[in-house]
Amino acid sequence: MANVCSHTMLPEPVAFPEMTRGPSVFAGDEACLTIGLLAGLRAARPGRPLLIVDGANAFDPFLVADLARKSGLPPHALLDQIRISRVFTCHQLEALVSERLQAAVQQFRAPAVYFSGLLDPLLSEEAPAGEAVRIFRLVIPALRRLVETGVVTLVACPPPHDSPGREQFFPLLCQAAAWVFRVTGTTRAHTVQITCTKPQAATWTWEPQIGMIAARRWW
Repeated sequence: MANVCSHTMLPEPVAFPEMTRGPSVFAGDEACLTIGLLAGLRAARPGRPLLIVDGANAFDPFLVADLARKSGLPPHALLDQIRISRVFTCHQLEALVSERLQAAVQQFRAPAVYFSGLLDPLLSEEAPAGEAVRIFRLVIPALRRLVETGVVTLVACPPPHDSPGREQFFPLLCQAAAWVFRVTGTTRAHTVQITCTKPQAATWTWEPQIGMIAARRWW
């Protein structure tokens, strides 16, 4: 793949493509949540943290601390480059993308925003379908606004479960994305296969420095 991004915080052996032209979606199994996080951390700079919107309730500070140690960094050096907002309901997601996110990007001069489980609050059984559809219509314009201001915008979506009236959320999200990656486990322990399906086909196998690649959900 051409246009490879330079290594910044993390000396990972695989080089992601430059993902500044539009939202990037990581899909596939639960490991996509961790791969999306690692991709986001590569954009962080000292004093310019990665912003995380955690709809999957899967952010794992122990994983980040372990990654820092294996990269030769003290854990706080990497954890200090993260600002996180947990989103548990569709209305919290609405408030974030409509009102608070752009202000946070400006306040922290964030180079990237990572949405972990962006669709989870909208697919919840507690979210009425009509409300979920209304709020989803706000999401893609919010992602585009981030990209237009030069912010690397990353989204991880584990396999969506059946939610009547919301079947088009994931296909529409991928349609709006500039990059779509599918993450799947392999028969080798702690190794994943990453397949780029958009804008160009490419596949590689990656063994990250962290041992546990499957995301841990905190509930």
